Order: sequence, then structure tokens, then C-alpha cells
Amino acid sequence: MFDLLAPFFAAVGVVAGIVPIVLHMLKRTPSDRQPFSLVRFLKPSLPKLTRRSRIEHWPLMLLRILALLLIAAAFARPFQRLAVSEEESTARRNRVAVLVDASASMRREGIPEAVVAQLRDIANSLTTDDIVSVTTFSEASRTLISAEQWLTSDEAAREAMISKVIEDYQPDWMGTRTGTALLSAADEVTQESRDSGNIDTRKIILITDFQRGSSLDELKSAEWPSGVEIDLRLMKPAVTGNAGLSLVQDPRDGSVRVRVSNSADASKTDYQLQPFDREGKPIGQKIPVSVSAGQRQSAMIPLSAEGTGALIAGVELEGDSHPFDNVIDLPVIDNPVIRIAHLGSTDANDPASMRYYLQRVVDGSDAIPIELVDLKQADGVTVPTPADIRLVIISEAVPSGLITSLQECIARGGIVFAAPRNVVDADSLKPLLPDGFQFSEADVSDYAMLGNIDFSHPLFSAFSNAQFSDYSTIRFRHFRTLDYPKELTQVRRLAQFDSGSPAMIQIDHETGGRLVLLLSGWHPDDSQLALSTRFPPMVYRFVQLAHPRVSGQQLFSVGDVIRPADILSDSAWSLKSPTGETVLADTTGTTEPSAAAVTLTSPGTWSLVGGPSGKEKTISLLVSVAASESRTDPLPVGQLQALGLNAEVQGDETEAAASDLKDASQLNAEELETRQKYWKWLLLAGMICLALESLLAQRIESRQPLESAT
Repeated sequence: MFDLLAPFFAAVGVVAGIVPIVLHMLKRTPSDRQPFSLVRFLKPSLPKLTRRSRIEHWPLMLLRILALLLIAAAFARPFQRLAVSEEESTARRNRVAVLVDASASMRREGIPEAVVAQLRDIANSLTTDDIVSVTTFSEASRTLISAEQWLTSDEAAREAMISKVIEDYQPDWMGTRTGTALLSAADEVTQESRDSGNIDTRKIILITDFQRGSSLDELKSAEWPSGVEIDLRLMKPAVTGNAGLSLVQDPRDGSVRVRVSNSADASKTDYQLQPFDREGKPIGQKIPVSVSAGQRQSAMIPLSAEGTGALIAGVELEGDSHPFDNVIDLPVIDNPVIRIAHLGSTDANDPASMRYYLQRVVDGSDAIPIELVDLKQADGVTVPTPADIRLVIISEAVPSGLITSLQECIARGGIVFAAPRNVVDADSLKPLLPDGFQFSEADVSDYAMLGNIDFSHPLFSAFSNAQFSDYSTIRFRHFRTLDYPKELTQVRRLAQFDSGSPAMIQIDHETGGRLVLLLSGWHPDDSQLALSTRFPPMVYRFVQLAHPRVSGQQLFSVGDVIRPADILSDSAWSLKSPTGETVLADTTGTTEPSAAAVTLTSPGTWSLVGGPSGKEKTISLLVSVAASESRTDPLPVGQLQALGLNAEVQGDETEAAASDLKDASQLNAEELETRQKYWKWLLLAGMICLALESLLAQRIESRQPLESAT
């Protein structure tokens, strides 16, 4: 049976085929008249009219009709509707990359079972010629079966590998970075296609719930490789909707609030919060909370249970169908307010000043309670640095009367962070600097950028990952150049401009204090630093470095990467998971801080312990499921196409999916027509008919004078 890709051309050919018939039926009057003298005296008579015209030259008309029909059929691109099995086409090879979402939102009831069913169907659809890899992803990707393993294994080994993947599938507690996983898989299959040269199709099968918290930001700026298709398999839970908990800590009165968020597809709005103690036993009264679909609601949690006085160690959300994000641990020790000092403009509403942006970072800090203290009053009078201040931020020239108090702050282990607006401001810092420092204004033709950043320093270590380490979008229009003796060992260059001039340096004091100098301001006249996403974390890191926690709590999300030495800078420390297992320890006893890092892989309270024996310091790391994982309402199915990806969306009904997979050998219409290419033969036949028509017409024309003569 034959089908047509473009039936319109077939209809045009049928209509065009009538034209030769009409032309052959028209009666034509002889163009040449030959007078005869003998008939001049005869009486003229009118020709007799007939109702039908006689068709002459049938072969010529049929050739013309056949030529038009063949050419029209060639443009209609016919193909034979049949299934072409892979056994019949040994040249066809498919590169299939299976991406399986293993983030926390995939823990919802019904989804793990649907994922297992999809994996079984995919395994049944594979052929011996396919090249397959299987990868799970959440915050990071984990390759379970590589293409190399697949190619070097026999059929029995491949079945065993697939079975192990299905048997071991278990979602973790981390967030979802779908965009990163897709780009990695696309790069992999594209590179393999170039290397092997015999891969016909490249496909990524994406098994995911495609929830709104999935991160697709990487796809917005990246270019998707051509020829890589995405087969999106949507997994749906047994019950739609989800409510989740997150922790909010009030920096002013130490009270604890929790935020309940409800997904946009939720049908339930009424829930209860049940506090529990350190052993996980319910205590106190349940707290009712009502949250509309797609909304958030906060609730105040007491520090202790009413009546018993028992400390509340956590709270659980009851009434939700999906409990994976319904439990959080609460702080049981109040964190004191951290006071930092500022020397500069006191107008927090002037967007041209550096104070304006610093104040908004302080006001936006929920996890770290910060109070900003002005060393310069509104009337211009300056006050010495208070004794409890361990961080001073300077954004203008330093009066000589403040030099002594700043030196004392550094001497007791504090940090002075200065960003001079001009050379005069920079020169006012010389009493705090070693001898030999010389400043001048840089000549910037357009703008400068940061380069050669020291990501091993705690100030920038959080951005050491490749996806965060790009500072090229921050432009500096003005900055100060610095010359200093190179033999000064206490000077450490933290960053420099692309011209090679220092951008940020640190001068260490023998008591442990330090002076950090940024050779440009963060206000708009100097740079775009305050407008970038790097500025708030940089200020928070200064606060953390100046006030290392010796007790208390810090808030994190599952998937966060921490460096314990940045939080607790002791010569010996250990990190324990919520189960009590020691996951990382530094017992070297050296004075150099360890660069070891660990990923927080599960929710709960992690314990960081350090210090000499008998004087251990403990910091509780309160780790909760990322708030993005609670946003479980699905993204629009056309989101991937909107980002420029060649995606085909399928539902999660296993029977329909299985049917599609079993019919994978049934090629689609375009593939069939492309492989069969009947149009070439039809076009050739049409051209032959036109050639024969021309020869026959010429022969008929050459015979007409002879017939007329007779």
C-alpha cells in the first residue's frame, strides 16, 4: 500500500492531466490555403457542424498525460507504508541516552513504580545494534551504564546491567538540574556520533516528573546540538498536589517560623503542624494552617512545648499525601545578632552610594541575623569601633581619629574590608598597610573584568564550581592601580583585573586579623558588582569569616557543598551525618585549613565537631529538602520546544508507552519516504515520457505535409 507525503501535488497532476485531452479535442483550422482556379466558379457551402470532435493522435495524448501524472506523483513523494525491522536494515544504528530523574520530588507515591515500568519497556525495545547509556541525575549526574560498557558486553551482560539499574533505582533527596543533565547527555551522544560515523539517529529518553522546580536555566544560554531528539516521558504521581516545609528564622527575636508551600495543582488546603522532640516523639499541640493552591503561609513555632517545657526539635506537616518534604529540624539554641560596622555614607536610600546596596544585603539576610552599625553619624561625627565588632566595611576615606580603633579590631582577629572610591580614599588607608603601597587611578578605555580569581580562598570557594566561576559579566568602569613590594609575604592576591593589575588583596596580621582591599567600589559609578548575584554571598562570607560559629546552627539545603574548615577553622574536626556516621574528618593537626569538601546528601541535622579534647565546639547544620522540590506542579509540556529543543512529549501511561516502544521499528512516514526514494524513479519515467512525446510529435509534424500533398 502506498501513501503520499504531499497529496496536493497528486491532485494538481490529475487536473493537469485533463489539459492534453481538451487540447486534442479542439478542432484546428488548416493554417495554409492553396487556391485552385477550377473551383473559383463553384458555389460556396458552409461546413457541417458535429457535436463531437474526433481525437487524433492517441499515443501522443497518452504520453503527454502520462508525463504530467508521473512528474506530479514524483512531487507528491509516494512511499510504501510498511515496517522495516532493524534486522532488515543492518546499516541503521541508534544512539540512545536514557536520563532518569532521581531527585527528591520523584519520591512521590506512584512515581518510582512508573519509572521502573518505563525502564523495562525501554529494555524490551532495544536491539543488538543500538548503543545505549543510562544515567540518573539530580543535582549531579551519575552514569550507571556507559556506552563503552554497552558496546563491550554481550547480550546476556547487557540484560544483567539493565536489570541491576531497574532493581537499584531509588530517588535521592537532592534538587533537580534537568538542564545540566540534558546538555551533558547531548554532548556525549554528539561526540560519539562524530567518532563512530555510523550512527543514524541520536535520542535522549528523559524520564522525569518535569516539575516546576526543575532547573532549566542552563538551556536558555546554551546551543542545543542539531539532530539530537528528546523523548520526554512524563511520570505522574498517584495523587496530584504536594505541600512542603521550609525553615525561616527571625533575626531579631530568635523566634522560629516555618513556611508551608502548596503546589499549584493541589486540591487540599488544610494541614496541621505537629512538633516533636529530639527522639522524634510528638509533643505539644498541633498547629492548624491553611494554604491555598500555589500559595505559601508562615506559622510561628514555639521553642518549647506548652505545659511540659520540653524543647521542640522539629516539626512535621500532617495531611499531605507525599511526605518526602514534610519534616524539618528546628534550631534549639538562639543565634545572637551579628553586629558589623560601616564607615561611609549614612543615607541608605541613595542608589549612588555603596551604603544603599550594603543595606539591602543586610536586610535580605534571613539565615544570618545582621545589624549594621554606622561609625560615621548623620552629623558627620565619627565614633570608635565598638569592642564587639569583628567586621568593619569601609566605603570612603578613613579619618585619622579612627585608625587606632581599626588597628585594634584587626589585632583582636577581626576583618577590615575597604573599597576606596578614589586615590584619596585609598591613601587614607596607608596607616593600616605595610610600607611601600602606592595608589593611582587606572586609565580604563571602556571597562575591565575580573580574572585569575583565587577560588581556594574561603571568600570565593563557594563559586569554585565551573557553572558559577564565570565573573566576566561584572564590568568595572573605574578602579585604582596598586604597586607594592613583591617581597611582602603577608600580602595575598585574591583577584586581579584582565589587565593584570590587582583587583582584591588580603594583608594578614600576625594575630589572625586581616585587611581586605577591593580596588574599586561596588556602586554603579565604579562597577556592576553590587548588581550581580555574586555580591550578597561575598558580604555573607565576610561575616562568616569574621564570626566563626562556635556553637549554634546554620541552615542548608540538601545538595549544598560545604567546606567544614571554612565554618569551623580548628586543627581537628569531624562531620557526622544525621544517622551518626562520620562522613568526613580532618585530624592532621596542621595549622593550614583543609580544603576538603562534602555534599550534604540527606535532610536532618548534621553535626560539625572540632576543637581540643574536652573543649569541643559543635555546630548543627540544619539540612532540609530544597524548596524547589516542593513545587511539584508540572511545567508546560511545550517548555523544551520553547527553548529550541527537538522534543517529543509522551504521557506516563505505561501501556501507551510500551506500544510506542514496541513499534519503534515502524519507521515514520518521512523516514520511510527518505529511504525508499520512489520519487526519483517517477521523475525519471516522466522525463522519458516527455522525450518520447517530443520524438513522436516531430514525426507527426514531418508526415503532415506529405499527407496534405496526397
